[in-house]
Amino acid sequence: MPLTQRALTLGVACIVGLSCGTNYVYSAYAPQLASRLALTSTETNIIGAAGNMGVYLSGPFIGRFVDRNGPTRLLVFAMVALFAGYFAIQRLYAGGEDGLFATAGVVGVALAELLVGIGSTAGLSAAGNTVAKSYRKNRATALSLVLSTFGLSAFFYSNLWRSAFRSAADPTSAFLLLLALGTGISMALGAVFVIPSPHPSLTEPADSREEDEQPDEERDPLNELEESSPTERTPLKGAAAASAGSISVSGWALTRELDFWLLFLFNGLCSGVGLMYINNLGTVTRSLASKGTSPSDIALSQASLVSLLSLFNCLGRICVGSVSDYAVHRAPTRWRFSRVWWNVSTASLYAISQVLASRATTVHGWSGLAAPTILTGFAHGSLFGISGVLVLERFGMKTFSSNNGILALAPALFGQSSNYMFGRIYDHHVPVHTSLLAVADKTCTLGRDCFATAFHVTTGMAALGILVGIVLSSRETMRRAA
Repeated sequence: MPLTQRALTLGVACIVGLSCGTNYVYSAYAPQLASRLALTSTETNIIGAAGNMGVYLSGPFIGRFVDRNGPTRLLVFAMVALFAGYFAIQRLYAGGEDGLFATAGVVGVALAELLVGIGSTAGLSAAGNTVAKSYRKNRATALSLVLSTFGLSAFFYSNLWRSAFRSAADPTSAFLLLLALGTGISMALGAVFVIPSPHPSLTEPADSREEDEQPDEERDPLNELEESSPTERTPLKGAAAASAGSISVSGWALTRELDFWLLFLFNGLCSGVGLMYINNLGTVTRSLASKGTSPSDIALSQASLVSLLSLFNCLGRICVGSVSDYAVHRAPTRWRFSRVWWNVSTASLYAISQVLASRATTVHGWSGLAAPTILTGFAHGSLFGISGVLVLERFGMKTFSSNNGILALAPALFGQSSNYMFGRIYDHHVPVHTSLLAVADKTCTLGRDCFATAFHVTTGMAALGILVGIVLSSRETMRRAA
C-alpha cells in the first residue's frame, strides 16, 4: 500500500473517529434536555444509557459485518444513523414537553440516542479495522491515533459550539444541529477515502516477503520505527509468542478462554465507572453550582468540564498506545514489560478519581470537579486505547473486530447498571421541600449529598477492577501475547 494512500486513510480515519465519540458530549446537553422535557435524573440516565448500549451492544454484529464486507457500506450506514439520530433529538428538544415529545416520550428520545450509538460504533469499527489491517508494526500507535480522536470528540464539538453558537437564540438546539451535520459529513468523507488495503505482511507468507526490496519512497515511516531492532516483539513476531496473524480464536472457542472472561469483567467494571461519571458530569455540575448561578454560566461550566474530560480522554488513548509500544518493543530489555500491566494503573486512576468526586463540594478548582474529571478522562482513554490491542494480540487479527465487539458487551451491561444506579440515588435525594423551580427541573439541591453514595459504589467497582487487573496481568498467556 503506497505511503500516500496509507497516510490518507489514516488521516480520514481520524476525522471519522473525531465524530464517533460524541456520546461523551451527552452530559453537556443532557441537563438542558431534561429541563426542557421535564425529565427525572433516572429518565435522563436511561436516555444516556441507550446511547451507550447502542455503542456497545451493536459491536459484535458490526464487527462481524466489517470483517466480512469492509468499511464502505458501514460508513454510509453510520452517516445516515448519526445524522438521523441527532436531528431527531434536536426536533424533540425544540418542540418541548408539549411538542413531538408528547407523542414520542422518553422511549422516542432513547431510540434516537440508541441510533446515535449504533452509528458511532459503525463508524469507529470501519475506521479502526481498516487502520489495523494497513499497519503491521506499531499497530498500537496507529490505532491509538484513531481512538484518540474518538476521545477528542466531545472537546472538539463542545469548543466549536462555544465559539460559534454560544450567542444563538437557543444554543442547545444549535448544538444538536451541529452534531447532526458534523457527524454526517465526517462519515461521508470516510465512505469515500477510508480504503481497505491490508499490509502485505497480513496477506503474504513470512518467507515470501522481501520488505528490504520495497522502494524507499513507498515505505511507511510509521511501520519503520521499529525495523532497526532484530529482537523486537511485535503483534506479528516474537520468540516466545505466536503471531497475531496465525492466532485465530473466535465464536464459542472465545467463550472457553478464561483470559476473555477476565478481560470482559475488567472492562465492565472500569467502563461502568467511567460511563457513569461521563454521563452524569453535567448533572453533578448543576447540583454543585452556587445558588444564584445563571443557567448560561452553569451550561458554560458543563461544557468546560466536558472539554477537559474529552481532552484527557484523548491524551490517555495516545499515551497508552505509544508508551506501551515503547515498553514492549524499544525499551532496554530489563525495562520491558507486557502492555497488559497498563490495566492495573488504569483501574487505580479510576479509583482515585471516584474518591475525589465523592468529596467534591464545588464545581471549580482542584477541590472541585477538575481533578476527578482529568483522572477519569485519562483512565477512560487508557482503558479503550489498550483493550482493542490486547484482544488483537491475544486472540488474533482475522476476527479482530468481531471479538472486540463481543468484548464491548461488557460496557453496555455495566454502564447501564451504574447509570441507572446514579439516577435512582440522585432522584431519591430530590427533597420534597425544595423550591417549585427545582421541582420542575427535577434538580437535587443538596450538593454533594445528591450523588456521594453513587461514587462510593463506583470506588468499590474500581478497587475490584484493580484486583482483576492484577490477576489478568499475572497470567502467562496474556504476558506472552501482549
